[in-house]
Amino acid sequence: MSYQELYLKDKEGRLQPYEIQEAKIHKKFISARLKGYEGIVDAEKFIGASVLVKRESLPPLEEGEYYWFEIIGMDVVTDDGRALGRVKSILPVGNNDVYLVQGAEGECLIPATEEVILRVDREKGHMVIHLIEGLLGG
Repeated sequence: MSYQELYLKDKEGRLQPYEIQEAKIHKKFISARLKGYEGIVDAEKFIGASVLVKRESLPPLEEGEYYWFEIIGMDVVTDDGRALGRVKSILPVGNNDVYLVQGAEGECLIPATEEVILRVDREKGHMVIHLIEGLLGG
């Protein structure tokens, strides 16, 4: 892991930079030791904080991979032009993520699979999906 610094945003919205002393990846999680903070008592003040890094320090992704912050907020349309809404959140389940899409007709769950997600356009902020049978209950 190559991050030198991260930012913690507390519940009141205050953002503070911290230097990383050591970091390890454990499955899908990162364990980081911050310079000047040695034990669990020191770390307790960070409970509930959001962890942020500078966008330019993120590693590049493979073709067809996206960071969650790129997907959340995207408009979702079907390949026949039907607007479904926007990605409200992402649920990490099983072998693929599931996008929770909020629209005028309510919420729907869209599996993030190659069969369903046809195109993702980061610049335009939208994705095109193919509705497979039974996906929206019909």
